[in-house]
Amino acid sequence: MRRCIGCYESKPQSELMRLTYNGSAFIADTDGRNDGRGIYLCRNAECIEKSFKRKAWNRICRSGVNREEIMRVIEGALNEN
Repeated sequence: MRRCIGCYESKPQSELMRLTYNGSAFIADTDGRNDGRGIYLCRNAECIEKSFKRKAWNRICRSGVNREEIMRVIEGALNEN
């Protein structure tokens, strides 16, 4: 079970998309083997928007984030699955 950073609900890992943050960039992690901090997010627009409203991305990387960069990575992860 993993927790979505948008809605804070715990769900099976297979129901969530995984991204990683390696200290400088966010990366879509489709096989679950990338190095870095694992970030789990539901595959719906509502949770994605909540994650930005709750400033979850700022807490993860401990600084300001580029929303466009994160959205590009999320869209890539959604298109791969």
